[in-house]
Amino acid sequence: MRKILFIAVLFAACNKPDCPTNTTTLLPLTEMANSEFSGFKGGKYQSSNKIPVAHALYGMEQAKQLVPLNKLGVADSNEGKIGMLVLGFSTAAMTGRFVREINYLSNSNKALEIIIGAQGGRDINHMTAIASTYWLSVDSVIVKSGNTASQIQIIWLSSGDVESYAMQFPQQCYTQIEKYQATLKNIKSLFPNCRIVMLSDRTYAGYVGLNGEGPAQLAEPTAYYNGWTIKWLIQKQIDGEAGFNYVDIPFIDWGPYLWVNGTAPNQKGYTWHCTDAGKGGIHPSSKGRMKEAALVYNYFSNNLYLHHLFY
Repeated sequence: MRKILFIAVLFAACNKPDCPTNTTTLLPLTEMANSEFSGFKGGKYQSSNKIPVAHALYGMEQAKQLVPLNKLGVADSNEGKIGMLVLGFSTAAMTGRFVREINYLSNSNKALEIIIGAQGGRDINHMTAIASTYWLSVDSVIVKSGNTASQIQIIWLSSGDVESYAMQFPQQCYTQIEKYQATLKNIKSLFPNCRIVMLSDRTYAGYVGLNGEGPAQLAEPTAYYNGWTIKWLIQKQIDGEAGFNYVDIPFIDWGPYLWVNGTAPNQKGYTWHCTDAGKGGIHPSSKGRMKEAALVYNYFSNNLYLHHLFY
């Protein structure tokens, strides 16, 4: 029954509507391994999509330590949980709920607990101060789920920045990197057993404002630039830069790369159509949430570090 429902979700998510063309002149980072943008090399890692070996090995070592923990953070194979916390703003919350449902329907690993801590209207700027109401709300959600901060071991973070939108590239990205760094330091402090933080960029925002609605601060090309922010943020840890190394913040790597050039298919045929974007263009429609959730779940279930948790 679970497999049938899971297949139904995937079928609905992959069904392509008939929509007007909506694209930019930009290319996804994943299709730029041999090209540049504004003088900067593309690809997810420097000029390649291939993760550097040393970084991958460190991540795999962290993955080996992902075991069910009880509420005190002590290993417990019988009653323990591996908490996977979704953080970011409203779009992450919306997609995350569908990811959680897919996991419930298709995954026999009941130790894995997906908790939605992402919050509507609260971008990365709400996450930089450890005493902010953002983190108080996250703690409340964790407690309500029957878990504790000590059981959170994996985080998926997808956010945006409504304050830096007027900045040009690459300054917009540099400004965001500082905010992500502060957020990651908070994560390290608040969740002492967090081993892995998976970072995703933003979904295509070419539909924002087309109907006179939607936050102009989050329209393109800010969503595209966000991918460069994540790329350079991860590279700082790979390079062992002070303030970004394995001691200062948790291990970080790419989550699913969400940006696609609108109705132009990427190399895997993935697109973002008008009916995938809901009213205002920033929040995914129900169909868009299912579609993106299928992409996210598939990524995690085949991920180098996390695949063993999804079976």
